[in-house]
Amino acid sequence: MPHDQLKVGVICQTLVQQHHFRQIIESCALKLEKSFLIDQVLLQTDIVNNPALGIDIWLIDIDTNALEARDNWNVFEQWMLSIEKPIIYGEGTTFDASSDDFGAWCRQLKYKLVAQSGHLHAFVERQKADYIWVLAASTGGPEAVKSFLDAMPKGLGVGFLYVQHIEQKQHRPLVDTITRDSEYSSQLATHGDVIAADTVTLIPVSEEIKILPGGMLVSKYGQPWRGIYQPSIDQVVANVAMIGGAASGVIFFSGMGDDGVDGARLMARQNGQVWIQSLASCASDAMPKAIDQAGVVTTMGSPEQLAGFMATAIRKLTSFKEPLSKSE
Repeated sequence: MPHDQLKVGVICQTLVQQHHFRQIIESCALKLEKSFLIDQVLLQTDIVNNPALGIDIWLIDIDTNALEARDNWNVFEQWMLSIEKPIIYGEGTTFDASSDDFGAWCRQLKYKLVAQSGHLHAFVERQKADYIWVLAASTGGPEAVKSFLDAMPKGLGVGFLYVQHIEQKQHRPLVDTITRDSEYSSQLATHGDVIAADTVTLIPVSEEIKILPGGMLVSKYGQPWRGIYQPSIDQVVANVAMIGGAASGVIFFSGMGDDGVDGARLMARQNGQVWIQSLASCASDAMPKAIDQAGVVTTMGSPEQLAGFMATAIRKLTSFKEPLSKSE
């Protein structure tokens, strides 16, 4: 897809915003395909639900606090949560062109548009993941997860979310090395990314990441993970279980603590799979042992064995609604 063919859809509050957005979008070599005022959308929500619009990226700049009591707001909010296209959110404020802040506002919006269009180009040639699995680990986890990925064949339609208790400064080295000898590519989770097949996405320590039903990642900028663990395995596993059901699962590798027990129980209730690394093969077995004691584990093995079990099980599937069969 040529860069100048990326189509942007805008939903904003005023005609002045529409004017500024058009100039900024065109300056980024993108195309403003459709532009709506929020009053139009709330009166006729179906106009943004039409797939024939062909929008690649949505730019939504509205004051949600002022609109929550409006008719049809709930319908529009559900549309925002379910859309599978990348969304750039604004704050409902556009500075006056004569103000000192206007230039900085324009530069920030241009940066977001260019960055998001770059992510879209990176994913447009990739197949969206049919199955979303969480790889959860703590102490000793990176070595075990790398061994698992090294043994995993590509082309199974699986996208992995990797949740590792680790210091933030170690993110980049981990992203660079975790798939170095495998057939998978790795990246740090970024707002607007869509979980793609044959990829491993590392969940950040610094702020909460939410996964939408279409597989898009939404960053809650500046909002820390709830609870004592950063990032929270419980939150990520529960999120994936709710959107993926039987097409999802989690593998708990070597680690300390009991983060993930509640998420694992929810995953099992949603017909997703809960697997653990065999305790004898762990550098630290506290985390997989806590999951095992919860009574929801369906499969265990060394990292290499788990890769083999997954490849065999997924190849046997005929539909996303059919859960993976239990490995003995």
